[in-house]
Amino acid sequence: MAGVTVDIDGLAGVLRAIGRIPGAARQAREETLREWAEDVQDTAEERVPRRTGALWESIDSRINADLGVAEVGVWDEETLDYALYVEKGTSSMADQPYLVPAFEAHRAEVAPGYRRRVVEHVRGQ
Repeated sequence: MAGVTVDIDGLAGVLRAIGRIPGAARQAREETLREWAEDVQDTAEERVPRRTGALWESIDSRINADLGVAEVGVWDEETLDYALYVEKGTSSMADQPYLVPAFEAHRAEVAPGYRRRVVEHVRGQ
């Protein structure tokens, strides 16, 4: 019985690229989460009213790349209630949204940024 040998030009490179996909996806996810969180935090800090500066200083971001989670908000117990009052308003104070508009301003950047980074990392750039 005769054997058949097929040589496909470029197959080895394609297989190497495929092998890089999981690592590229992880690295792209972490980079995308960090950039998104920084952008949202910067925008929220630009928008937040600064009477004393305490609320502005309380805005922070947290990233858990393993879970694919990035959060931007206020976690300081002393400022938490006030942060909500400023964002949503009260019966005696008009709302002054800063977090939700910051999220909305950067929402559309996440998926394209992630795709671009995956491709860059798979290509080894």
